Parts: sequence; C-alpha cells; structure tokens
Amino acid sequence: MMPRLSRQRWIWPTVLLSLLAIVATYTAQAQGAAVRMEGPSESPEAGGEPFDVTVAVNDVTNLGAFEIVLTYDPDVVELQDIKEGPFLGSSGRRVECMPPRRAEGYVDFACVTLGATPDGSTGSGLLATLTFQPVGAGTSPLHFEDLILADPPANRLPSQTEDASVTVGKAQEGGFSWVLWGPVIGGVAVALAAAAAGAWWLRRRP
Repeated sequence: MMPRLSRQRWIWPTVLLSLLAIVATYTAQAQGAAVRMEGPSESPEAGGEPFDVTVAVNDVTNLGAFEIVLTYDPDVVELQDIKEGPFLGSSGRRVECMPPRRAEGYVDFACVTLGATPDGSTGSGLLATLTFQPVGAGTSPLHFEDLILADPPANRLPSQTEDASVTVGKAQEGGFSWVLWGPVIGGVAVALAAAAAGAWWLRRRP
C-alpha cells in the first residue's frame, strides 16, 4: 500500500503544475503581442530640431499586416513624417503601405504584405517611425487610438498596447537665432566686401 500512496502524492502536484502551465500559456496567447511607443531620450525644445518616436512589436507570430491609429497634442508637437519599419517584411514578404490619413492631432497608418508565401514575420522588431516637430512647451500624450495586427490571410491577432508621452521644454531665451540674425550678418558681410573692393579699385587708379 505504501508505494501506491506515495505515487498518488506525486501525481496530484504534477497534474496541478501542468494545469497552471496550460493556463499561463493560454493567458499569454490571449494577451498577444505587445506593441509600445518610445519617445526621445531627452526632452526636445520648442522650435528645436525634429525628433523620432518608434513603434515596436514584441513576441508576435506570423504578422502579415498592421494598422496604427495614433493621437497627440498638436499644440505641443506636429507630425512631419511616418515611415514603415523593417520588421513587417523581415520574413521576405513584399510590403505595401497606404498613404497615411492625417488630421490635426491624428494619424492612421497601415501596411500589408502580399503573396501566399512565405509566412509572416515572427518575433520582435520595429513597425514604424514617426518624426515630430516640437512646436510648443508642454506634455503631449502619444496614444494608441486603435491598433490592428493581422496574419497574411487577414485574421486579426491579439495584441496589447503601451502608450507614451513627450514633454517639450520652452525655447531658451536670449539664444542666438539664425532666422533673426542671419539676414543682418549677411547684409553686413556684403557691405564689407563691397567696401573692400572699392578701396582696392581706388588704390589701383593712376
């Protein structure tokens, strides 16, 4: 009897662990791939240089298409450009992206892959890069209004998103501005050059 009872004591923990593993796997599959935005490492300055925001996917399987709908504060940042990343076509499928639909504080960007083979992309990588111009001081949320991931036959894949934000600082007061002083400096340079040429010509006269 003792050996049989001992085996039973080992069976139930094994069954319980197996059930927990199945539940964990199902939960991970239900949540799906994680898609997150990441802004600049340093806060941009109003009126300063443009900066990039990346959209990356993690742990996706057989990705064949995506659609990203983002919103932001147009008083703080202005979207200049959006381009597809290398991940969607990394399995060798041909990528076609639609012209982005844009409105104030809104962009809708979609890319698909064509062909029956090969399979879609699996793993993690960059989906898109957005370039913004900082226009005003403040904090702008970068929000996923919607996100669609799909396999090559256009079946939607489960996913979860992670928003971001960007804080734009005030322009430095008293800093040098080429926009303001450039024409002045150029005019002075032209005047000096003309004066030097005139003096040389007078010295050359007999």
